[in-house]
This record gives sequence, structure tokens and C-alpha cells, in this order.
Amino acid sequence: MLSRHDRERYGIDFDPAQALWDDPELLEVPVRTMDELRYLLIGRIGGRHWSAVITHRGERIRSISVRRSRKEEVTLYENESI
Repeated sequence: MLSRHDRERYGIDFDPAQALWDDPELLEVPVRTMDELRYLLIGRIGGRHWSAVITHRGERIRSISVRRSRKEEVTLYENESI
């Protein structure tokens, strides 16, 4: 589940954030960290670009954070969606 910090700061909660997976152009980029493989998801919800960081824990997907996409993430998404 998303943290209270995400809900308060970015104005999105767990249920609406799940709509990111409904984007047919959803972009998933592997991101290496020291302890586990994480993924940056970039997609659109309600016409706006959102980014999520997730990790896989066995059969489950754990959402770490969701926020509005940065300019470079929007550019990456738009270039990959062509």
C-alpha cells in the first residue's frame, strides 16, 4: 500500500494508482538498487503522467511510491510510445 506521505504529498492513493496498469503504453524500466531489483513504471492516469516504483516479492508486486512524472520521465514515455 502507498504511504500516507504519498497520499498527502502527491494526491494519489492506492486504488487510483492501480489505474497505471490500465495504460496500454505503460513503460517499465528496471532500476538497480543495492539490495533489490526495482522497476520504474511510467504511464498515464486521467491524462496526466505518473511514475511508480515497484518491486516483486514472490508472486506479489509491492508499490514503493507513486508520484507525478518528472520531465525526463515524460520524455522517455512519449519517445517509447511512438
